Amino acid sequence: MQMIMRLIVILGGTALTIAALIAVIVLHSPVQPLVTPDVPVATSSVELRVKAVERKAEPMAQAAVADASAAVAIVCGADEASAVRYEARSAALRSIARRRDLPRSDVDALSGYLRSSDDNMRVERVAALKNDVMNLLRNQEPQPDGFAETLAGMFESGDHPPAVLDYCIQHLGAMLDGLDDAMRIRVRDVLSRSAKRTNMPYAGTALYSLAEDSRATNAQNAELKRLTLALCKSGVNAAARIAAIQLAGERGYTEALPVLHDTLSGVRRDAVLDIVCIGSIGLVGTEHDLPLLERFAADSRRAPAVDAAIERINKRKAVQDVSK
Repeated sequence: MQMIMRLIVILGGTALTIAALIAVIVLHSPVQPLVTPDVPVATSSVELRVKAVERKAEPMAQAAVADASAAVAIVCGADEASAVRYEARSAALRSIARRRDLPRSDVDALSGYLRSSDDNMRVERVAALKNDVMNLLRNQEPQPDGFAETLAGMFESGDHPPAVLDYCIQHLGAMLDGLDDAMRIRVRDVLSRSAKRTNMPYAGTALYSLAEDSRATNAQNAELKRLTLALCKSGVNAAARIAAIQLAGERGYTEALPVLHDTLSGVRRDAVLDIVCIGSIGLVGTEHDLPLLERFAADSRRAPAVDAAIERINKRKAVQDVSK
């Protein structure tokens, strides 16, 4: 939700721009994961942060262990009767969503299910279920050894569809600050390689995961800048490009301005892309960009973003004038 609010702020916060934001979410996420009161999950990959289930550990009685193991078997598709029934498998997961102390055998079974590419459900349902499994494993106390390695290995295996990999990247980014130095370097490598896959929607997700690394060095921040600017260009996956343009504005990458100018000056129009470009120009542009922005002032879909961008530019100019 934090990422959604950041984009709403950039674009001006009106109903029209919120509608445009919804369009971004639909574009970037092929499935909305099942949401229940007990299992808050990322509503889309544009959020780029995975929600944690904030629960206190609940010690498991012997009967509860047996019940949990039976539920895990259903989640993993081991029960033939429910193997192709997403609703049944998701319900089984919800039944153990509060547990933070699953037996090691159950944790291993769930990890094995994540690694497996053998599932007869539709790909969007597999992605949603695996995202929920990742949430459950991340919230075990302690977090399972090798969990980050499992997710990194899923990316490297080449056996999983983009929708599943997008969730892997979200979870790896959310875990980044808590990893030891060696694993952090490994995860950053996976995220960097993800961001270089310019034809994939998860490239933009990887950018935001890298951007949240509080231990990033100057060299790593320079790499993030290069990756972001590369994804801002035309020909990149639409969802990844939108994420990169948004991040370029947030990070103050003025080097993105020529691409933003070209995009807004082009013949072909895309409302969501235009709005994000306008918002980022508002964050990094100058008074020289005002004529370009004003071209869109009469467009009802783009006008709120234009107004917000012009206001930001004028405020910066006023501060600069005072400081001279």
